[in-house]
Amino acid sequence: RLPRGTTDVQGLSALNMFQMHDAGVIDAIDYGKLKNAPNLLASMKYPYGVGHIYSGKVGVYNPKLIEAAPKSYKEIFDPKHGNKLGIIDIQYQYTLVCAALAAGGKVNDLEPGKKLLLECKKAGARIYPTNEAFAQGLKTEEFGTGVMWKARVVQWQNAGISVQAIVPSEGALAYVSGFVIPKNAPNKAGSYAYLDAMLEKSAQEAFAVDMGYNPTVTNAVVAPDLNKRIGFTPDEIKALVDLDYAYMTQNDVALKEWWDKELKG
Repeated sequence: RLPRGTTDVQGLSALNMFQMHDAGVIDAIDYGKLKNAPNLLASMKYPYGVGHIYSGKVGVYNPKLIEAAPKSYKEIFDPKHGNKLGIIDIQYQYTLVCAALAAGGKVNDLEPGKKLLLECKKAGARIYPTNEAFAQGLKTEEFGTGVMWKARVVQWQNAGISVQAIVPSEGALAYVSGFVIPKNAPNKAGSYAYLDAMLEKSAQEAFAVDMGYNPTVTNAVVAPDLNKRIGFTPDEIKALVDLDYAYMTQNDVALKEWWDKELKG
């Protein structure tokens, strides 16, 4: 039996939601308790969590430094970029998968991606500790290309950073952020009240404006000009690539060890 918890909900990535479910520490979601559930996209109704927002891992580049806009992960993770390629340390899981797709691998076959990343490192790729450090490097033009959530690109553009986004031809790696209910949540009625509030049309629309993430409810309205910046075409949505959550969970420790010892070491 778990001790009484201190939070009613926890915000996690889709991968982390799966990992907490696998660890047996979160409740199954009773969608009958959410009045906004009928508006929730089917793909966002996880048995163990509720999808709040989504974006995709896109290619980013500074037109001042990268003359020809890249079209794929393969063109982003090209050792020819040398020290003009930036990599984010805390994004190791997603970066490994993006590199694997670039090298012809799969979401559950990352060895080609490891080989490619080592080639990029040898060529001079820069590794930044956080998303914010990556943004600062873009701003100061230390490097010119890499991968990041499309939503963050919008935030950086709003901050005046010279950066553009491209949806890779391999299909953008999907990113979903959601909320779960801990099994030991002290106020589960409050948990469901929060989940319902975050799915309100007005809340989802405001999040799209302020943060650049796509709504997960069908009744949210995003202005066409904003949707062009944060959204994806129907074909791009169909081509979104999801992580293999079970594979990533089973191999996470080994992947992090490789990342720290081989790539960063």
